Amino acid sequence: MISQIFSFIRKIKTPLVLIIVFIIGTYTGFKVVEARGMAALIEAIPIPEGSIADKDAFIKNLPEGKALEPKQLTSVDKKAKNIILLIADGMSISQVSSYRLLKGGPNERLAVDKFPVSGIVLTHSEDAIVTDSASSATAYSTGFKTNNGALGLDKDLNNLENLTEKIHKYGFVSSLISTSEITHATPAAFAAHVDLRWKTDEISKQMIDSDVITILGGGRHFFLPEEMGGKREDGLNLYEQVESTQTLLTHKDQLNDVDITTSKKVIGLFADEHLRDIDKPDNHSSEPTTEDMLDFAIKRSESFMDNGCKGSFIMVEGSQVDWAGHANNIDYLFTEMEDFEEAVKKAKSYAEQNKETLVIVTADHETGGLLIEPFKPTQYSAPEVKFSFNTGIGYGSHTGVPVPVYAYGPGSENFTGTLDNTDVYRAMIAALDLSEESGSCVGN
Repeated sequence: MISQIFSFIRKIKTPLVLIIVFIIGTYTGFKVVEARGMAALIEAIPIPEGSIADKDAFIKNLPEGKALEPKQLTSVDKKAKNIILLIADGMSISQVSSYRLLKGGPNERLAVDKFPVSGIVLTHSEDAIVTDSASSATAYSTGFKTNNGALGLDKDLNNLENLTEKIHKYGFVSSLISTSEITHATPAAFAAHVDLRWKTDEISKQMIDSDVITILGGGRHFFLPEEMGGKREDGLNLYEQVESTQTLLTHKDQLNDVDITTSKKVIGLFADEHLRDIDKPDNHSSEPTTEDMLDFAIKRSESFMDNGCKGSFIMVEGSQVDWAGHANNIDYLFTEMEDFEEAVKKAKSYAEQNKETLVIVTADHETGGLLIEPFKPTQYSAPEVKFSFNTGIGYGSHTGVPVPVYAYGPGSENFTGTLDNTDVYRAMIAALDLSEESGSCVGN
């Protein structure tokens, strides 16, 4: 090979060509050496190590700002008959992206990726840039900002009419589903009015007395007094009351056996506290998936609509996406996102067949400060990917970044661009036909 090169050079008669060949060869060799040298240099760069407290952080006082301006919504000509609102507590783009990568790599596509409409939601509460679930869920359920910790009340602790109360007067039926205890902040915001989300004794009573016809999740201990192993401090055996006056479910198989046409409330308490409790594995076999509970709520809603109800609203919460962020646990996050994914698929499939259902997928806030990073800061092309939580070591907290919103069906056109969380409520109301009050459609 080398002899052939020299033979070629001897044949070159023009000095200019010889010079050009020499320059090209020299440059190529230099670039090879340079590339190898830079790679070695980058590899040798010391990367500082430390704790969360050592990271580059900046504390700033924010300007007072101006009053919140509601988003200008588009008039919805074709109204939705049903709304399914799916809230993955603690989920932002990083959680969606991490799940996508872990599930099938960068070219995987999730159910939400196939929604035709998407936007972002700003999540701050009345008194904080970083919201909690109570105030954010209150924004979704009432269209008003409130202080962190409050449910169904404004900043001055006045009652706010929530969505389930409002549409009940127009002949709609409502269902609430959660993978946590049903008294947790997100489902509670659609049925209760309390100044502190921790007042679960009061929340459970208000939920049972609410207009919501189907409530499914965990939380048996929040219906039993302490002397019976529960968590009620008021001594009331609400569990017994529900069992004697409503339809109580405690096993997933009962979702297939219960009379869905009953006018009584159906209350599903499938775990002592949250579903899939790792400390109580023996109970897991009796617990439904989120998809199972959504399927039941859809069928029950349809039975009421067959008997005169105008439409339905179902809120589904993937509660423990948030808990995975608090725990800084990527495997826990994957499991909860997987469960939530199946419910999203179910909702979208139903909407595609039904043609009258608006499906909305969003979150209340981000939890954990989740980042997707290269395995090493200087190795972007390494096969490994680092998933890091950045609000605390061992236990994380909420952040103030926006969350995504995805929409499909009648009224979805109002979920594009940037929305405040209060705009989500307004867009849902705009999607429904609430032109004439007809009163409750549920028989007594």
